[in-house]
Amino acid sequence: MGEADANLDAQLRLLGQLLGETRARYHQRRTPFAAAERLMDLDREIRAALAQAASPELAIEAGRLIDRLRALDPH
Repeated sequence: MGEADANLDAQLRLLGQLLGETRARYHQRRTPFAAAERLMDLDREIRAALAQAASPELAIEAGRLIDRLRALDPH
């Protein structure tokens, strides 16, 4: 496994972890209810990205999704 693959794996693990934590906070009403629709849309995008084969484009997309998720729920 090359460095790029290891970095992508780490990004995807982080993305899945952040999504899980955000879902939990939302269900505990610690994430603003007003963010619900954006969170659902982002959730779908993240699940679609996690289902993709590894590629340089996926690495870029994963980074973008991590940034959007953190902006939506900055804990």
